[in-house]
Amino acid sequence: MRARKAVGVILALFLLWQVVGAQGEPNRVGLVIRYGDGRVETYCVAFTEPEITGVEVLQRAGLDVIIDPTSGWGAAVCKIDGEGCNYPLEPCFCQCQGTPCVYWAYYYQENGAWVYSGEGAGSRTVRNGDVEGWAWGEGEPGQGAAPPLIPFE
Repeated sequence: MRARKAVGVILALFLLWQVVGAQGEPNRVGLVIRYGDGRVETYCVAFTEPEITGVEVLQRAGLDVIIDPTSGWGAAVCKIDGEGCNYPLEPCFCQCQGTPCVYWAYYYQENGAWVYSGEGAGSRTVRNGDVEGWAWGEGEPGQGAAPPLIPFE
C-alpha cells in the first residue's frame, strides 16, 4: 500500500514538473524612465501573454499612471508617478499649450537606438526582449526629450 502511495506521489510530482516546465520562462520587457529632474529609473517587467501594450508595461511596473484613453494616439500618457498633467482636471498635455512644450515622450529601442513612437502606448504592442522608454521634458510632437540608452541586458 505504501509503495502504491509513493508511486502516486512521484507521478503527481512528475506531472506537476512537466506542466511548470512547459510554461517556460515569462516574457520580459525593459523599461527606462527619465524624469524632469534627470532621475532615471529602470524596470524589468514580466508577463505571460505573447504581447502587451505600452500602457500595461507602465502599470505592471507598479507605476502610478494617468492616461487619456480618448487621445487620437491610442491612450496618451499624461502623468507618471506624480510628474505630468492631472487629466481629466486639466488637458493631458497641460504643459504643451505653447512653448516650451513639456510632455511625456514615448520611445522604443530598435537596433540599439531609440525610436520615437508614432503611436500611443495603448496601441503599441510590446513583446519579449523589447525596451520601452519615457522621458519628461521639452520637445515637439514627434521629437521629445529622450531617456538614456540602456540595453535590455
